[in-house]
Amino acid sequence: MDEGEQRSQRHVRRTVSMLGACLATTSAGTVYLFSTYGPALSHRLGLSSSQSNVVAISANYGLLLSGPLFGWAADTIGPRVLSLIAAVGSFTAFTALAYTYSGAWQMPSWLILSLYMVLVGLSAQSANMAAVTTTTKNFKQNRGSAVSLCIAFFGLSPFVLSHVNTVFFAGDEPDTFGYLRFLSFLGLVTSVAAAGCLTVVGFGPSRYASVPPGFVVDRPPSSSSSSGLLSDRDDESVYGAVKAASTTVREVGEGSTGSSTTAEPAPVNVVSNGVDYDTARDLGGWAYVNDVEARLLMLVLFLCAGIGIFYNNNIGTMVNAMYYSSTPHPEARTAQRLINHHVAVVSLGSFVGRLTIGIVADMCKRIWRLPRSGILVVITACVLVSQLVVISATTLPSLLVGSACTGLSYGFTFGFVPTLVSVWFGTRHFGANWGVTTVFTGFSGQMLGAVFGRVYDANLPDRDPAQCPQGSCYRAAFGLAVAVAVGSVVAAAVLAKRRARRRRDNRRRWEAEEIEHVEYVPFVLAE
Repeated sequence: MDEGEQRSQRHVRRTVSMLGACLATTSAGTVYLFSTYGPALSHRLGLSSSQSNVVAISANYGLLLSGPLFGWAADTIGPRVLSLIAAVGSFTAFTALAYTYSGAWQMPSWLILSLYMVLVGLSAQSANMAAVTTTTKNFKQNRGSAVSLCIAFFGLSPFVLSHVNTVFFAGDEPDTFGYLRFLSFLGLVTSVAAAGCLTVVGFGPSRYASVPPGFVVDRPPSSSSSSGLLSDRDDESVYGAVKAASTTVREVGEGSTGSSTTAEPAPVNVVSNGVDYDTARDLGGWAYVNDVEARLLMLVLFLCAGIGIFYNNNIGTMVNAMYYSSTPHPEARTAQRLINHHVAVVSLGSFVGRLTIGIVADMCKRIWRLPRSGILVVITACVLVSQLVVISATTLPSLLVGSACTGLSYGFTFGFVPTLVSVWFGTRHFGANWGVTTVFTGFSGQMLGAVFGRVYDANLPDRDPAQCPQGSCYRAAFGLAVAVAVGSVVAAAVLAKRRARRRRDNRRRWEAEEIEHVEYVPFVLAE
């Protein structure tokens, strides 16, 4: 088989794998649907706002705390097994919720609902890690765009499914039982289909017109793997790092003098139209956890993602309060439709944010060479603006604007940070690194959700949303959300300053030929 046919086959397999990744993240997106069935579930079972918050956040605990485990599994046993785990878990969890809601299954304690929601989160993380890790290892030059597309379906899923709920299940008497049964079969079918599509293809042979002396081009794996992503053979890496083949390296760039010296093998990233000094260090395990920049990135995600999780879990309660307090003759059907509309807007904003941020970041890096750390500061500023909009909202239309802004900024965050992890710290241990990065974000959502529940319950002791004009019963909770957003901007600015210093130091050492102190070797894409 000639090179052209091999390239065509890789393209087809990579496309099929990308389709499987989108199916997997569509299934994973059901973890964000609690607001579409949570109010009805809480009303039927007599839960307080604080109890409902605990049940809702349990899904996020399952999703986020299992990140390191499923990330390691994605790096080792591969995406297909994880997709099958997601299929079984999702079907079981939503079936249990449906029959508990209907009364067919007795509930000895409301905490049982939390266990069901933990299983929803575990299933979502299993599907998500299978999809994102495989996509990261199948793409290199357009990795940001590919990962963003994959993750975008995570955000699109609640938008589509909330509309499905509105059209087919939100009648005069909302059919919450039927909706939960629908979600159970959806998770089963999409995850099984993803298991058949996901496979590791690798990057394929390098298309560089020339390669700097002392480096080897990326090679495709000898055979695509669907059972595991790690390989013991560094000379046929599927990790995306170009490694030095000998001890001699040479600077390549405009005005290069062609001088050579020695250096240890180092991971390399390349950009067109210029030298890239912002390339990856291959870190994993405790080396990643103990890295200051990795910790700052974890902090930024902890703060920003917590706001998005908290808002998504409580938008149903907020809309109910706004609607019942502003309508003389409220109807349950209309309230459910309004909740679905807000969930759809948050989801659509998240989808647009996840989809566009990778493309925009790739363009900024390639065309204008803007540092990714600077883009992260802009994203945290968007999170802050979104919470300022929400805290000032006094009507349902103005709250809808806050929902759109929150969803968009949440999508920016989760669409961009995975790319930073892979670009700054390498792809070999990406699954485990990304899992560790996301593991604590549920706690920030829980903290904000607990404050929201206490404020809401304190202002409405009889739980009557009609007594909450203009959202006054919960607005104080968003003062803390604004403070958290300010903290994320500060953390991102500190990280950007450290990255800028690293780039300057690396460039100075490289140009001074102090190769033994250079952390990575920059060079120019030759085509």
